[in-house]
Amino acid sequence: MESTSVPHGYSSPEIVARYRAFFQAHGHTELVGSPLAVPGNSTSFVIAGMQPLLPYLRGQQLPPSTRLLSLQRCLRSDDADAVGSNGRKNTFFFMLGNWSIGDYNKGDAIEMALSLLLEDFALHQSTLWVTVFAGDSELGIPLDETAVEHWLRLGIPYERIVPLGAEDNLWTMGGPGPCGPCSEIYVDRGLAFGCGLPTCRPGCACDRFLEVWNLVFMEYERFTDGSLAPLPQRNIDTGMGLERIASVLQGVESAFSIDLYQPALSRLNEQLSEGNRQRPDLSMPVLPVTPEVRARRVIVDHVRAALFAGLAGVLPGRDGCASVVRRLIRRAARQGHLLGLQQPFLNELVVPLAQAHDAFLRVEERAQVSTLARMIADEERRFTYVLARGLQYLAHLEPDQQGHIPGERLFVLHAEKGFPPDLAAEVLAERGLSVDWSSYEPALAEHRRISRLSAARHFGL
Repeated sequence: MESTSVPHGYSSPEIVARYRAFFQAHGHTELVGSPLAVPGNSTSFVIAGMQPLLPYLRGQQLPPSTRLLSLQRCLRSDDADAVGSNGRKNTFFFMLGNWSIGDYNKGDAIEMALSLLLEDFALHQSTLWVTVFAGDSELGIPLDETAVEHWLRLGIPYERIVPLGAEDNLWTMGGPGPCGPCSEIYVDRGLAFGCGLPTCRPGCACDRFLEVWNLVFMEYERFTDGSLAPLPQRNIDTGMGLERIASVLQGVESAFSIDLYQPALSRLNEQLSEGNRQRPDLSMPVLPVTPEVRARRVIVDHVRAALFAGLAGVLPGRDGCASVVRRLIRRAARQGHLLGLQQPFLNELVVPLAQAHDAFLRVEERAQVSTLARMIADEERRFTYVLARGLQYLAHLEPDQQGHIPGERLFVLHAEKGFPPDLAAEVLAERGLSVDWSSYEPALAEHRRISRLSAARHFGL
């Protein structure tokens, strides 16, 4: 069930405080988290804790210390579509990280990680599994036997060390840049979270084994052709998502049940209970994730992401990061519509979210919260009319002979009614319909051609 009571265990601020204290005691210097929106780049959010440290990791700049730690705000818009379907992915999240810039080795990183989890966070070693890089013959990289030896030395039995291939355990930036084999730490949360298959273990798509920490051993530079070359210095890059480790330490079902979401979920449930809207069943099982559970998760996740984007100065708009924020607000509004909330409601979740995150907000950010709540209300209000007309249009669409909805129909919907094509595709997918996008781009190109001709005639060009 998605609990709405304050969970027991470590609060999120306490988790961060313990993490900081541990690594400071091990000689790490804390960096101030970088802005969520990449400075000078209006199209990108920070998506990983290591991203702002690239000049240090590449040896291009001298770091303030060879041992670093940070709490970094991250936003991955690519994960938005997967949010809510499982209990572990968030669009916006906090990443705890510690780094060695040519200082300690993988053995030290593994030992510190295990010490923090077992001694400071009091996890049971019997619940921990780890993965290591299985090697890749094409790249000429062997099994990471060194990592295996260190895990064995520290008491993780061989049967709980899982080798995985390059797709899972060769960390890259998705393109050129520093990369290397990694070792992930998983918590076994029990059969109730699993798929029931006897082969279930880390790497399975179910929620039983939750990855909480990734230790990346940066040893290579990856080039555009996919080839690798050794880095001039070997670095350690780790990342532990606060929301995931909090769900474990607070003993709750998902990352959406932790203390940072509780006030907003409570307010959302009050909204759903008001008037004639029947209160949703809060005793839902872990599996499967029902549409109502998914909708509530998407709502609180997306509003939180829009709030922190707004605190970074990114407001909803048409281009770059601004278009991401607009999309998140619109997706959240539509999920509320599915739950029976016909009037704008998202702004009422902003203050509860901000209050739950008070320990992570700067003084000047607290003063912005009410303004951002009004901004979200205005955006949702504008979209309410678009949503109603768009849903009516989509309800009457019928597939072609191949069983697809022509992409040009979605373009017409977008051009004439302002309904986002990606959201239209999501609505259609819920009816079991897919979109043939091959006709979308030609329709867009023709629209632009006609617009240019019209402009030319208007200005006498």
